[in-house]
Amino acid sequence: MQPNFGLSIPALSRFSFLRVLIAVFAIAIAIAFADQAEARQSIEPEIRPASTSVSPLDFDLRQGATFNLNITNHGFSVSGQYRYVIGPHTQWVSEAGFGTLNDSREQAFVTWFGQQIIPNKFNRVFNFPIMTGVRQRMLANYIEDNFRFYATGMLGASFSFVYPYFEDLILESGEPAQVQLPSSRIYDVFQGWSDGSWQTGWSGKFALAVEFGQTFNTLTALEFGVMGHYFPSGIQIMEPNRLVEGPTGLEIERGTGFPPQKFFLTPTITLMFGGMW
Repeated sequence: MQPNFGLSIPALSRFSFLRVLIAVFAIAIAIAFADQAEARQSIEPEIRPASTSVSPLDFDLRQGATFNLNITNHGFSVSGQYRYVIGPHTQWVSEAGFGTLNDSREQAFVTWFGQQIIPNKFNRVFNFPIMTGVRQRMLANYIEDNFRFYATGMLGASFSFVYPYFEDLILESGEPAQVQLPSSRIYDVFQGWSDGSWQTGWSGKFALAVEFGQTFNTLTALEFGVMGHYFPSGIQIMEPNRLVEGPTGLEIERGTGFPPQKFFLTPTITLMFGGMW
């Protein structure tokens, strides 16, 4: 049984996640009102039938790009998206990002002195997903153009750099312990890279977004989605072996720890900023 070091992160994370979600909504709404106010002052729209919606092609805009701030179960991440208009309400999109991956079974604790402890953690993971797909505007003739709904589907590759969480000591038998011993040194996030390796898998994303603003020149959007990663051989994020109390002291039980994780699935909340040209 793990000792109680202090305060459990998952309980804090749920409260912090709700506060972040409320803050994101407030920022997006404030930006939307600011864009609309500016548009009313500077744009004189043409008179058109109520059932006709505008598209980037009406403004001779065919390309776009955004910088994205993402919140997931794995923490914060960033990404960039490129868009190319292939129809009045259809865009081809490509996206590349940077973030981290965590095992769904890991728990983090913070001591009263601010030190973070993650029992049984074996590796850290940096993740670089690269995806491409289609972005389609929904209900274009029924919703005002300053509040545009989009659905996006993307597939692609997922590149992960896996490196050790602690110094894996070599036993007298010449084998690595693959479990944290009392004398093991925990690395910080910038240590252990020389012992890391790359793993390649697949990634995919489906999302619904609302885009604010009277024009397409400046892009501001709030997106909610689901993102997944699959690695055929799995990623060993938690310890594969266990340290147990034996008759003569601490002993290592091999293969009784945590198996590699193949699937990573997380909800996403994304705030997007960019423009079209």
